Amino acid sequence: MTCGPRLVKGGKVWLSPLSEGFKDSHVVGVGSRTAIGFPASRDKLFLVTFFDSLSWEAEGKVMQEMASRPRPCYGCFEAMNLDGGASVGLAHQGQILLPPGRNLTNVLVVYDREYPDPAQLKQSWERFQKGSRPTPDKSVFFN
Repeated sequence: MTCGPRLVKGGKVWLSPLSEGFKDSHVVGVGSRTAIGFPASRDKLFLVTFFDSLSWEAEGKVMQEMASRPRPCYGCFEAMNLDGGASVGLAHQGQILLPPGRNLTNVLVVYDREYPDPAQLKQSWERFQKGSRPTPDKSVFFN
């Protein structure tokens, strides 16, 4: 998955968008944001959409400062910005709760203990981790 820039590293707000290749004025300024992160315990995953426009610094502070709330497990030890705005959609148990503002070519799917990933998906991931790569259909990718 390609995303960025990184917002929180080791529990501290960490921003270096230029070194990560982010220069486009349309994404560098204030805008709609979505972020992903996890606490130091690595036992949770946070997907957060901000409906108000904000900077990457403000987004990073929110992701990191969740740690200072009464239950510190909610703070992100690591966090990264994802695409926001029209690229954001949310579905849960087959229902679209927030429709995206455009057609999406990539999605992030999260499974949990109550709704585990399909066995075929898990087997495919394990093969990929061992070096197996799909052979592209040349008729689709090459003229």
